[in-house]
Amino acid sequence: MTDAMEALFLHAQEHLVRPLLDEEPEFSSVVSCLDRQEKSFRALLDEEIETRFDKYLSEQTLFNLLNERAVFCAGFRLALELFC
Repeated sequence: MTDAMEALFLHAQEHLVRPLLDEEPEFSSVVSCLDRQEKSFRALLDEEIETRFDKYLSEQTLFNLLNERAVFCAGFRLALELFC
């Protein structure tokens, strides 16, 4: 990702993504459901398993970020192809 694309990606993450998600009717209920499920699941875990679960979630978060960056780059490239 070029420096310009990185700047655009960060701007989109900080200022555009959340308003777009808020337009999705089911977004807030999905977030609430995920929070409840995570709390319920964590109540079943001992300390060692919870630590392993946290490590898994960290890797999942990194995977999601890399996926978001790839999708952004793909969209950017498509836009360039359409307008060039």
